[in-house]
Amino acid sequence: MIKHSSGGMKLSRRTFLEAMTALGGSAALGPWASALASDNLEVFQPVTPQDLLNKNVKVINTFHDMHCHGSCILKAHVQNGRVLALTSAGDIPLEGCTASDEDIFHIQRRPCLKGLSERKRIYAPDRLKYPMIQTIERGNINGFKRVTWDEALDRACEAILKAKERQKELGYFPIWEHSKTLLPYMGPYLNTYGNMSAGNQLDSNYAGIGKGVLGHPASDMLNSRFILCWSADSQSTSPHLPFIMTKAKERGIPIVVIDTRYTGTVGAMGTGADGIPAWICPRPETDSAILAAMANTIYRRKLHDEAYLKKYCFGFYPNDSVVSQSPINDPMTGKPYKGQRFTVPAGESFVEYLDSLQKQYGGEAGVLRWASELSGVPAKTIENLAIKYATTKPACIYSGAASGGAQRSGNGLYFCWLSLALAAMTGNATVRGGGFGPLRRTDGMALKLGPAPKFCEAKKFAPIRFSLYMQSKVLETGLDNRTAQQLRDDVLRLNGIDLGPNAHLEIDMIWRGAGSGDRFNQSSSINPKVLAYKNLKSIISCERVLCPSARYSDIIFPVVTQFEQNYFHGGRVKTDTNVVRQLIDPMYECKTDNEINELFAKRLGIPWSMNGMTDLDVMRQQWAGAKLPEAYKKIDPDMKLPSFEEMLKTANLQLPVPPEESIIPSAKFEPGKFPTDTGMINFYSPFLASRDRVVMGVPSARYVRPPQGYEDIMEGKKSPASGRVYTLQYTTPHLIHRCHSVYDNTSMLMDTIPHGVMINPQDAAQRNIQDGEKVYVYNDMGCTKLKAIVTKAQPKGVVSITQGAWYQPSKDETYEAWFDADYDGKAEKHVVPVDVGGCMNVLLTDQDTGVSDPVLNKETGDSCGMYVNGLLCEVSKTLPNFG
Repeated sequence: MIKHSSGGMKLSRRTFLEAMTALGGSAALGPWASALASDNLEVFQPVTPQDLLNKNVKVINTFHDMHCHGSCILKAHVQNGRVLALTSAGDIPLEGCTASDEDIFHIQRRPCLKGLSERKRIYAPDRLKYPMIQTIERGNINGFKRVTWDEALDRACEAILKAKERQKELGYFPIWEHSKTLLPYMGPYLNTYGNMSAGNQLDSNYAGIGKGVLGHPASDMLNSRFILCWSADSQSTSPHLPFIMTKAKERGIPIVVIDTRYTGTVGAMGTGADGIPAWICPRPETDSAILAAMANTIYRRKLHDEAYLKKYCFGFYPNDSVVSQSPINDPMTGKPYKGQRFTVPAGESFVEYLDSLQKQYGGEAGVLRWASELSGVPAKTIENLAIKYATTKPACIYSGAASGGAQRSGNGLYFCWLSLALAAMTGNATVRGGGFGPLRRTDGMALKLGPAPKFCEAKKFAPIRFSLYMQSKVLETGLDNRTAQQLRDDVLRLNGIDLGPNAHLEIDMIWRGAGSGDRFNQSSSINPKVLAYKNLKSIISCERVLCPSARYSDIIFPVVTQFEQNYFHGGRVKTDTNVVRQLIDPMYECKTDNEINELFAKRLGIPWSMNGMTDLDVMRQQWAGAKLPEAYKKIDPDMKLPSFEEMLKTANLQLPVPPEESIIPSAKFEPGKFPTDTGMINFYSPFLASRDRVVMGVPSARYVRPPQGYEDIMEGKKSPASGRVYTLQYTTPHLIHRCHSVYDNTSMLMDTIPHGVMINPQDAAQRNIQDGEKVYVYNDMGCTKLKAIVTKAQPKGVVSITQGAWYQPSKDETYEAWFDADYDGKAEKHVVPVDVGGCMNVLLTDQDTGVSDPVLNKETGDSCGMYVNGLLCEVSKTLPNFG
């Protein structure tokens, strides 16, 4: 345990400024900051090489648990309860290193910048140390007051028990749960549906290729002869993939990268092929138009696989009809699909869609020209890409485990579905070396851990779900995009609760448990949310740092970092089994999530307890029941599991499968027996059509114009709310120095990769903007102020603000926004603070994309997409004044 001196702590100017920067540039230290005055500065001191060479320094391997799809192992150097440094694990001996390096397995799980910066997060100046309550108003950091654990718990439980009283009249707890709390053991409660990373992809997969059917494993790219990396910057979002893509490049497999900005993946991996450049740069939300034009060219030139389409697919040809042999049941009726006949309606087949494009744009050349004018990609490039993809067998379309930026757009469902359509047209959807967009997170096979002990035998209730992206509307009106009758039907079907003819949801409070994300900061539009949060009676949060979610809370409980506890983690790759090791004792008064839940359980009368078990006890029980997959014994007959102590020491176990033997999930299904409604790979979905919850109203693979996009700019369309004309689109990519909203307070990362709005030199010159100047990015929803990064990596007409920067309202500057805050269908003028943190969420429009349906969400696990790419904005050197 870190010991704290009783005397005052001398703050250096740099430490003070770093703390204030992390907290939004506050001009004064509030009562909460007294915590800084009583802590020893020892942990902040720099470490010398001599410190690390001390024989008493322990070197501990640990897994870097962070939501970036990596499986990276850190080497922690620890002495006297203090982490001195974090370096890279996975070293290989010099002898034989060439052979080891050329081998695809075992992969050295080396960390990126985020992992190497974790010491700065452990000892962050704004690390939450004690329970705190808000004494002024939400969002005001000066209002926080330190309290005891007992006082914080008493206040929190008082609010929870008040909500419990309302359960009697409502039939559910009017509490919105964020992450893991005890609410599921108390009764029906509230939670959301919607997946910010992969909602559209999951809906497309369910409708198109079947429930639970995953994409090809990443290592299968090595079996391909042509790779299309489409809207996926693996350097930033999937740290294990660059190694595999590098090996593919070394083998001479051509790689074309398609992205709305020049990324590290473009520079490092793109090779180009046969008249196709290494980098193809479409405008946001136009990827699906390129895919539609490619499909048309492939069909017109008879490059499609007709035999495969007739054997495997439904909805490609007019009048397609099939008696289903599906292994799944209808989620609405519970009845088997098997035996039902499905016929594609007139005009809904894919061929009829392609024919309509031909008619509208004047033949194949006209369709290519349409896609070119819309996307900005030369027609010849689209044509060459179509021919190369169709004639190279096998060919891989890869867009990652979350389909990158293209699926996080207004028509992202159709980008995902058309990727599958193109793969099915060419026979690549189910073959080794192929792929249809998403990646299976398991390269090969995964170890199965034994069950963890049960901490509670009480019944778990299912939540009543509402749209994550319409949360502000739900807080104001009780409804998301559904009608009262639709909400009533859904809740009755899924929860057995009748909300009555005037169905709506009431939310009194938010209770946030474990988790490293920042829901306030990143899941919907900020300015409507600030207003809607005023309707909440209480917000309880467990947090690690004073992030925006913590700032907008009433009661905060400090939780440990991952380096102050022990647990297994499968990693984002899932081929690995990893150990998160406790490096130091919990600092300050921070507690683990389990400890906090146990304290709540005692006060609330819930039979939840760890029964005196430590986290290592839990892990020992899991490891005792761990089993290798039977199939893996054929791959490596000599493989044996290490002892528990050996596993703790190495912290990483891999079960590699040679690429030629990798598991292709879609290949295990016989034609006609896919887990879709029809039993086939669908170009048209009868289920989505009958359910009628597709946001854009189109239950089939095709290009659909997004709610906002380049067409609006081409037409000079005015905003219906404000009457303004916006001439730029924006995207919100991931970048290597942040993981969603995590690390925005980590100075070494933010100093290395400054945050700003990336803008093309021509766009900057038209606005008299110089590199490094502070500028304003704005639209109807709000305005953010940040540095201009003038770069040719950004295409003309599109600006980018990387996601996750923390919302920081200005105390001095305001902006005239226009949005519908009371949800009566009419936008009103709102004078809102200018955000000075560079938070792109102030520009978002709250809107579902894909399929907004809690019934489908139950089938997919995470249905409904997020709309963050392709929306309109403008950039100005001066604060916009519309008076």
